[in-house]
Amino acid sequence: MHKRYGNKKQTKILVVDDERTIALKLAVILASHGYEVATVFSGEQALLKAAEFIPDLLISDIFIGEMNGIEAATNITAMLPRCKVLFLSGIASVYDVMSAAPERLVYSFMPKWAHPLDLLNAIAYMLPALTATHDPAEISMGRNTHMQSAKKFKRAETELVFSEAGA
Repeated sequence: MHKRYGNKKQTKILVVDDERTIALKLAVILASHGYEVATVFSGEQALLKAAEFIPDLLISDIFIGEMNGIEAATNITAMLPRCKVLFLSGIASVYDVMSAAPERLVYSFMPKWAHPLDLLNAIAYMLPALTATHDPAEISMGRNTHMQSAKKFKRAETELVFSEAGA
């Protein structure tokens, strides 16, 4: 379970994507790895949700409507300076983000179609103090291995496919 160092609070991640299926899949993957996740589908919704949810990390697509992900991230980090930002995009390049983002915005960038384990590794790299587990039982049982992560992802992906087929 991913907890903030020194207390029992889960790491909070706000996922923003106008493609609902992608946002919900990301939420399932992240929640299955112990993160507390909130999901919204526009920049405007992201601002409102961030004010109440107080995320440790914002994961946002770039192109999400009238208020794009960069604008939403800029506003959220002005309100919550400790919130980290990870942009995902299937269209924009790193250069596009660098050109559009204000200099004061600190962020990371990944292609939207990266493997979920790469996403989880990026999150662990961005939030090392927050995601560190200090539970000896988890460490001794090896619950933080890539193999366990791969199994959790496959299970979440399968459950989601079955739930979409039945809907």
